[in-house]
Formats: sequence, C-alpha cells, structure tokens
Amino acid sequence: MSTVDGASRRTRSQTTAAIESAAVALVNELGYDAVTVDMICERAGVSQRTFFNHFKTKDAAVIGSAGPGVDQQFAREFIVAHGPLLPDAFRLVQLPQVVAPQEMAARLRAVGSHPELMARQMQRFTLIEAEITDILRLRLLNENPETDETTRQEQAKLLASILAGLFRYLAETTTRTGATAPVSPDRVAELLRGLGVPLV
Repeated sequence: MSTVDGASRRTRSQTTAAIESAAVALVNELGYDAVTVDMICERAGVSQRTFFNHFKTKDAAVIGSAGPGVDQQFAREFIVAHGPLLPDAFRLVQLPQVVAPQEMAARLRAVGSHPELMARQMQRFTLIEAEITDILRLRLLNENPETDETTRQEQAKLLASILAGLFRYLAETTTRTGATAPVSPDRVAELLRGLGVPLV
C-alpha cells in the first residue's frame, strides 16, 4: 500500500493524528535534530504533499494542531469558588484531548526535549494568557472586593505567569522522568506545600 493510498482512506482528522503521532514517536526515539519530514511521512504513511497540507513544519507536527484552551465550565465554577487558588487555577488550562494520558506524556516528553519546541509551546500559552488573567482577576474580585483594581490586575498577571511556569515544569519533568502520565495538579500543590509556598 502506498503512502498516498494509506492517507486517502483516512479522514482529515485521522491523518492529522497519524502525522502527529509519528512525529512525537520519532522525536522521542531519535531526538529532535535527527528527525526529518521524510521520516515522519514514512512512519505516518503519507506523502510529503499530504504532510504539508496539514503542517508547515516538523515542529508544528510535534507540538500538535490543538493548543491549550480554557475549560469554560470549570472557569465559571472557579470564579465563585473559595479556597487554595493556585491548584485550582492550574485546572483552568485544558490540554488537547487525547486518547490516553500516555499520549499526552509522550508529547510532553518530545516537546520538553528541545528548547525550540518548548519555546513554541510556551508561545501558545500566551494566546490564552489574557483570558486566564481575566478569569483570575474575577476570582480575586470575588474573594477580595476591597482590593484596588490596579493591584488586582497585577496579582492576576503574576498568577498567570506562575501558571505558565508550572506548565513548563510539567513538560520538563515528564521529559526528565519518562513519566507515562503528566504531573497532576494535586502533585504540584503537594510539592509547593512541601516548599512552604503559600497556595493563596
């Protein structure tokens, strides 16, 4: 079966998933610098033309087509909730849906293995950072209505930056340890408590 024939029997989303899976697996097996688009195409069973119809670069294939988003239902609950703020804020970010935690862990290992991939992934966080900052501001308003708006904005931006750092930590830790599932929000909270860091 030719690569073109193989791709033609898949839906667009199935082809995208096959390319992403191949790219992630190859980077984890061989290292980012050793992987070429040709290798990804061969592993995924697609032509170069099909690859470039889905992704502009191999980086894009490794990082994936779906970026992080905000869990809107959880955001509504978060704004009116009380209690430790940071662990709950960590749950605001919704990572792309995958079949199994192992697949997410594999992607995190691949992304965390190379500074350029990590930088591109962190750029994606900036696309939702403003939304997260506003959600945090509303939560802070709910908890401390007497705080002036300027301070509240600064606090929200600071917390959003801390969240970005936590997601970098998540990727780097998954890469370093070879974990089969991403670090959970509860584990992050436990580590912070162990350091005596207030969870606001």
